[in-house]
Amino acid sequence: MSPAVPLIDRFGRQIDYLRISITDRCDFRCLYCMSEDMTFLPRAQILSLE
Repeated sequence: MSPAVPLIDRFGRQIDYLRISITDRCDFRCLYCMSEDMTFLPRAQILSLE
């Protein structure tokens, strides 16, 4: 098996980890998950991790 090829960004920096943040709200406003007329649920109605 050959060694893995390093992942390098367009500035020549080697990427050696991936950080993922999971939140309860998306702020990208894309049409896939949030239409223009969508209203957010109140925070009390959103499921929590507890």
